Amino acid sequence: MTIYTQRLVIRHLGLDDYPQYADLTSQPEVESGAGFNLINNPQMIQSALKRQLRAPGSYGIFKGSQLIGAILLFKRIGKGGRPDDHHLEMSYFLTPTCWGQGYMSEAIAGLIANLRGHPLIKSIVAEVFVDNKRSMALLKRLKFAFVTEIRDPIVGRQKVIYELKLT
Repeated sequence: MTIYTQRLVIRHLGLDDYPQYADLTSQPEVESGAGFNLINNPQMIQSALKRQLRAPGSYGIFKGSQLIGAILLFKRIGKGGRPDDHHLEMSYFLTPTCWGQGYMSEAIAGLIANLRGHPLIKSIVAEVFVDNKRSMALLKRLKFAFVTEIRDPIVGRQKVIYELKLT
């Protein structure tokens, strides 16, 4: 699936994208926001990034031929600890030089419009650290509703959970 917006192309990521993806995720702001800074073993980071690139829900945000961000969709874990095909969890990040220009709003809106065409998908959940005001504002603009606030057990920081119902 490839999505074209006014300024961007959103498409599945693959192993050919590894050099740009590794550069993107090694930027300190992206690394800490996405939790990549918690892994200090270079081989483990490389393995994790390649797993993400092979995942069916990994989308790159391209401006021309340059990878400027990513949106990662995963099946939420449902009852009984099994993946739930109807409910997705979304993570996203953007190169800091592109912050504040509407690129992530445009990319997520394009992806949501496409997902609305899939009757099996009923909702998307996103978690945001409470100090990431821009990201919280982005989700609110895109009509995600506040669900709850939790303390992330791994990093020990407060997070807000938002949900967008598609049906």
